[in-house]
Amino acid sequence: MTFTALAHHKKLLREGYDPKSDEYYEEINSYIRDQFPNKFQNQQAEAKEKAPQTVAGASRTGKSSGSKRKITLTPSQVAIAKKLGVPLEEYAKYL
Repeated sequence: MTFTALAHHKKLLREGYDPKSDEYYEEINSYIRDQFPNKFQNQQAEAKEKAPQTVAGASRTGKSSGSKRKITLTPSQVAIAKKLGVPLEEYAKYL
């Protein structure tokens, strides 16, 4: 999903969209929802309830230490995840 959003982002920039505008985020959001409809069935309500900025990283198999990696999202990453309606934990898995 992240790579799809980034590819569409580049296309929108070539078309002259302002990446700080609501119109830009509406277009990204609409495109991602069209491409991945199964990912957005019940997550929209969950995304509004949860808004932590520091999230646990995706778990890796084969580690013996058992420690979890934490990822701190940048403000722009948080804004993109919120505009897309993706929970921050899910967004962080693909970083």
